[in-house]
Amino acid sequence: MNYEEAVAYIEDIPRFTTKNSLDHTRECLRRLGDPQKKFRVIHVAGTNGKGSTCAFITSVLREAGYSCGLFTSPHLVEINERFQINEEVIDNDTFLTAFLKVKKLADELVTEGNYHPTYFETLFLMGMVIFADAGVDYVTLETGLGGRLDATTAVEDPVACVITSISLDHMQYLGNTVSEIAGEKAGIMVPGVPVSTMEMIRMQPR
Repeated sequence: MNYEEAVAYIEDIPRFTTKNSLDHTRECLRRLGDPQKKFRVIHVAGTNGKGSTCAFITSVLREAGYSCGLFTSPHLVEINERFQINEEVIDNDTFLTAFLKVKKLADELVTEGNYHPTYFETLFLMGMVIFADAGVDYVTLETGLGGRLDATTAVEDPVACVITSISLDHMQYLGNTVSEIAGEKAGIMVPGVPVSTMEMIRMQPR
């Protein structure tokens, strides 16, 4: 399978799978060797400003001398844009290598009668493989939708969580009020892990 065939396969995934639980995603990570444990994760959720916040965090870490991965969504032109290493989009060979590892796992799961990873779950798993193989120090991880049930929340031990501004979005999935949606976004928070929010930033004295 080449790069173009891999991309076509991923784009076709929504036709034959369903939303999976976080336990499913965690099992996929386990069977991939827990790549997410090979680097430190900063987890970012929110309605607006997630992408720019992720880019800012990555830039700061790079200036501090760390090697960094960045996982964002959606992409604008090419699917590779979702994965950056040291502020550079990955090449097609790196993409394909990670895809083949995840597809092998997906084939095994289907053979066992389990669910195929979803579109976003597949990309998330690929990202964890890509960044582990690259040996980065930190990964800035942007949620796909919400937070509490998002595939990225399968990472159970981030070093920090960030929640950007929150407003009404994806109401059919996240709730009918800002409070309900905020509760879903807050689902990325982990006991004992520092959290920074836009509200905290606004409250700081000038």
